[in-house]
Amino acid sequence: MIQSNRYPSFPLFTQNVRESVRTFGGIKFLRWVYEKTRWPLVPLYGNFPVKLRTYIGDPIPYDPNVTAAELAEKAKNAIQCLIDKHQKIPGNVFRALMERFETQKKED
Repeated sequence: MIQSNRYPSFPLFTQNVRESVRTFGGIKFLRWVYEKTRWPLVPLYGNFPVKLRTYIGDPIPYDPNVTAAELAEKAKNAIQCLIDKHQKIPGNVFRALMERFETQKKED
């Protein structure tokens, strides 16, 4: 028996995640290897000490009449709003490192 989740969903977004670890994803040879093997063999570099902040969005209330696809679309839109509000695009490792040293007042 499957029970439905009757709790609200909370969209989450962590700022500067992409700036903390980088990949050599643009190399055509690695793309070819992936297409042939389906193994995600992409070298990583980084582990930069950037400031990571996690933002929790407004809850998406439970509605028994909403389909899974509609709920996924609502969650996608909510997360995109958080990204638009809190992430500077395009990403920049140096800017993310400098944010570590900025003093910022806590939001109430």
